[in-house]
Amino acid sequence: MTPSKLCIIRVLGWSCVFFAIELGTVDTIADDSVSQERTSALENRIQIHPQLMSGAAPVGEKAFAELAELGVKVVVSVDGQRPEIELARKHGLRYIHIPIGYDGVHDDACKAAAALTKQIKDPMYVHCHHGKHRGPAMAAVIAQSAGWLDRKQAIELLKRAGTGSQYAGLWRDVDGFQPQSISAELPKLVEVAEISTLASHMVDTSLQYEVMLDSMKTNDWKVSDVRLLQEALRESHRVCNEEMRPWMHDSVRLVHAMESQVERKDFQELRESMARLKQACNQCHERYRN
Repeated sequence: MTPSKLCIIRVLGWSCVFFAIELGTVDTIADDSVSQERTSALENRIQIHPQLMSGAAPVGEKAFAELAELGVKVVVSVDGQRPEIELARKHGLRYIHIPIGYDGVHDDACKAAAALTKQIKDPMYVHCHHGKHRGPAMAAVIAQSAGWLDRKQAIELLKRAGTGSQYAGLWRDVDGFQPQSISAELPKLVEVAEISTLASHMVDTSLQYEVMLDSMKTNDWKVSDVRLLQEALRESHRVCNEEMRPWMHDSVRLVHAMESQVERKDFQELRESMARLKQACNQCHERYRN
């Protein structure tokens, strides 16, 4: 790799690898940086600009300590879950919460991105849950708003992050980004944004579903985990709209049946139930989330 393609930049006392893009291609990070990424507590972390990174949600002391060590001062969450503001403050970090869906980066979020670039001059870390879809999309909008990436480079960022092609709205809004007008009224940046009750319950459902996926890998199933997933789905069913209600109801019944499957240790039936649950979730997501 030539020096023209990859520059090591020291900014504000922190060493970082600049996310260099040339002629529409994303260069590979140097071998020593790859090794560092493998031991990182921050999954799917990408250095986009000396003042901007994206990745998965920081979890626990180690992740927030790593952010502080990297020189990050502001953590931007686009996830529906309440940010860990107390843990962030403990490590000298400020949280800004701009929740978005998988359906795209809406206009209010684009205005918030513009507010970020105008008001925040410190290094930022943008995250969703996994760090592959919503987070990189928001980071791409922020980078375009700041003039750090052009449209072609922003699309390359999504490709590198592994943003799913099924989330057409995210790709659309990054590709179709338009800077805010000078007269645009920009929103106030807040630590914890108000989110809909359904969105909050769906976050809980998603997190518990991942616990079940881990159980499936090891056949270490627990009735308590099944009940937590069932409860999250029940709460979602309670507040969802009429069209979603039959799908939610079917999912609740399906997960309820999994309790006895766990007790019988019927691993094959559990795998089939998880496959049916995934199919039911995808059916709903195609209409309301993607």
